[in-house]
Amino acid sequence: MSIFNVFWVINIISLQVFLANSYCTKSLVPALYVFGDSTVDAGNNNNLNTNAKVNTFPYGIDFNNVSTGRFSNGKTFADIIAIKLGLPMPPPYLGVSTTERYQIASGINYASGSCGILNSTRNGECLSLDQQIEYFTSTVVNDLPRNFRSKTKLRHYLSKSIFLLSIGANDYMLNYLKQEIITNKSGNPEEFADYLLDQLSSSIKKIYELGGRKFVVIGVGPIGCIPGFIIRKPNFQDCNEDVNQKVKPFTNKLPMKIQVLKSQLSGSLFTIMDTFEFFKEIRNSPEKFGFTNTWDSCVGEGGKPCENRRQYYFYDSAHSTEATSEIYANKCFSGTHLCFPLNIEQLAHTH
Repeated sequence: MSIFNVFWVINIISLQVFLANSYCTKSLVPALYVFGDSTVDAGNNNNLNTNAKVNTFPYGIDFNNVSTGRFSNGKTFADIIAIKLGLPMPPPYLGVSTTERYQIASGINYASGSCGILNSTRNGECLSLDQQIEYFTSTVVNDLPRNFRSKTKLRHYLSKSIFLLSIGANDYMLNYLKQEIITNKSGNPEEFADYLLDQLSSSIKKIYELGGRKFVVIGVGPIGCIPGFIIRKPNFQDCNEDVNQKVKPFTNKLPMKIQVLKSQLSGSLFTIMDTFEFFKEIRNSPEKFGFTNTWDSCVGEGGKPCENRRQYYFYDSAHSTEATSEIYANKCFSGTHLCFPLNIEQLAHTH
């Protein structure tokens, strides 16, 4: 990274710290807190001992040509949602010094590439969901109280903030499916989905106990349709439906699990994003969404990105382009069927 790019990143973080010192009255919510994997990692993995980091070209080519550690050519889904809420993009927790963290009251990003819901899911060092919540606990207990005069005001702030969770895909790719290959035995996808959802529910309860009330939970998408899993033949390419059928129970069971959680957690509100069905809609009519390619990675051999990045669904073998994230963010923020029972705009306004 050049000296100019280093200073640019430092200035962005400094600006976010300045803006976040007291949350903006024009924003729809006080803050956006992000938990998850590489789909929303804003650069936490830059600070970890792992190969799952993307702080080099061609990542960030459309993020002022700065490789911040986002697994995309530009902004992630979480970044775009923050902007739509009128907030600064939440900085990565590990990218902010311990002396500055207390100044950020507009939200922080704890997401970490290659991690999952389960502590056993990882590829090298990463922040498990448990670890992410531990860091959020530190934020609530040690940092945020310095910005609020009373516990009542802090509770009000947390209850109005939004907590976004985008995690679970790695629990299949780096855990469940990997174990099937190693052992040559098929697991029970229904039981695994139940186990994952139980663990996810426990994590959401911890955030609730710390003061969170408004949650956005993103389901696991059709993993069998990403470039790294699709079936390719000379004149034919298609999703790996065997993989998709093993993943789909998680998405199918998620709404009911959230409904149970809502009944248990007084005052809680949830938005669920069903990426599974919406991806089918895009795949069936890509031109309707501005795509000419929904099968291949934009980044080719030698790490050279395609020129028409807005026409590609996938940026690399597993992650989407900024154009894809924009479509999902727009539909989830104010649309009527991708996110339910409330879109994010409605979630923000609901008391």
